[in-house]
Amino acid sequence: MKQRIIENLNNPDNLEKLYRDNKQDFSKSFEEIQDDNTSELVRFWKLRLSPELTTEIKEFLKYDLLVVILLSLVTGLLVKLPEIFSSIYSESFYMRDLAIIVFNGIILYTFWQNRIFDKKRIFIYGFTILVLVLFINFLPYTKSDSITLAFIHAPLFLWCLFGLAFVSFDYKNIGKRIEFIRFNGELLIMTGLIMIAGGLLTAITVGLFSVIKMNIEKFYFEYVVVFGSVAAPILSYYLIRMYPNITSKIAPVIARVFTPLVLITLVVYLITMIFSKTRILEDRDLLLLFNIMLLAVMAIVVFSVAELDKSKDKNINVLILFLLTVLAIVINSIALFAIITRITYGLTPNRTVVLVSNILIFVNLILLSKSLYKSYLKCNHLDSVESTVARYMTVYAVWTVIVIFVLPFMFGFK
Repeated sequence: MKQRIIENLNNPDNLEKLYRDNKQDFSKSFEEIQDDNTSELVRFWKLRLSPELTTEIKEFLKYDLLVVILLSLVTGLLVKLPEIFSSIYSESFYMRDLAIIVFNGIILYTFWQNRIFDKKRIFIYGFTILVLVLFINFLPYTKSDSITLAFIHAPLFLWCLFGLAFVSFDYKNIGKRIEFIRFNGELLIMTGLIMIAGGLLTAITVGLFSVIKMNIEKFYFEYVVVFGSVAAPILSYYLIRMYPNITSKIAPVIARVFTPLVLITLVVYLITMIFSKTRILEDRDLLLLFNIMLLAVMAIVVFSVAELDKSKDKNINVLILFLLTVLAIVINSIALFAIITRITYGLTPNRTVVLVSNILIFVNLILLSKSLYKSYLKCNHLDSVESTVARYMTVYAVWTVIVIFVLPFMFGFK
């Protein structure tokens, strides 16, 4: 937000739009830059925001933590439903509804953070969630690949809804999409830190009580750990908003440090794989690992581009990212060849999803490599890399909807 304000300091219309989109973030970010600029427009906003900070913004901030606690408790209670009602089959419940419950808590907090109180938008979200819950829970719980794939892709669909709420339903705004992609890295890092801290606290607490001959492990893990785990992403969101300068600097640094290491690892792995005795074309686990790696490469590219120096041509970091995407294209080509070879034995739900997913990733990587190559030659093309990923998110969203709502019927729930 701070960067976007700085870029629009001479554009009153855009500043007003930024303010209306997210008053809290705008006010906090503007506070950080107002001393660095003495223009008439900055002085105007300083005067305008001074009462805002002491009334509406502070009022919202006062209730933020209360909302976090309330949503965390409700989410935790919903997760414990199989234990509250013995008639609920826990394995089926968690397979179908765990992701919906956890994501719903994050999405509702996003509504609160973005001050989305419009009845139409709330209705759209509520109706969509209701349709998803009914559809997922009415699917037969059998050993069916098509149904299992629908369960697996439900969190991805919910992630898309999370993104829609994050951009305040302004899904055509590419800038907001890019901001959402960056935010995911920050959220992942903060949640990881909280989980690590929670793990240490758990070990110390259990250890201390065991010394005095009290066994609290069962109670602690069933209640404190469960409630803490589902609350972690919501609390992370709250902390990122409260302290935006912490995580916003960590994600790009981690991406920049690991980018050359990932490149070297993939080169070594590819060479080793060629000379190994593993039957690459028949190993399903290897194909799954390839897909995870390809998505990780795209994430690293996006987070790294965010902090690159956009004033330098022939940037070595851009070249490393370009080589990384080219290497990912090579590995994806191997994976595609293996998948097509397996399809000759017949089309199954798993093979269909893996094939289409790899084709989508393959196209995305080609577009990324093209943008990175242009960016290496001319630094002013760097924005196109982020834009390429942001625009392509729609393709992944559409494919996710097809896998959940169409694929089970295509294969007769088999």
